[in-house]
Amino acid sequence: MINKDFLKDVLHDKKRLLKLGDLRCVVVPKFDELSVKKLFPLIMGDAEVMQYLPDTYPKGRVPDREYTFNVLHTVRPDYVRKMITHAQT
Repeated sequence: MINKDFLKDVLHDKKRLLKLGDLRCVVVPKFDELSVKKLFPLIMGDAEVMQYLPDTYPKGRVPDREYTFNVLHTVRPDYVRKMITHAQT
C-alpha cells in the first residue's frame, strides 16, 4: 500500500501511518457485498479513514483488501462489525 507518492504525503503531513501495535486486525468473510471495489467509493468521503490510504490508484485498481479492512476496523470498528453482521444475515 505504500508507494513513493504516499510516502511524500506522509512526509508533508498530508497522510499518516498507523503503528503496527495500534492496528486492529479483522478477518472479513469474502462476500460480494464486502468487496473493496464496492466499499471504496463509500469510504472515500471519510477523511479520517482516507488519511491512512493513498488518494490515487492505477486505473481499475483499489487498495489491498486486508489492509483496507484493517485500517477501517482500526478507525471505525463499529462500522466494520455492522457490515459483517449485515452480510452474514
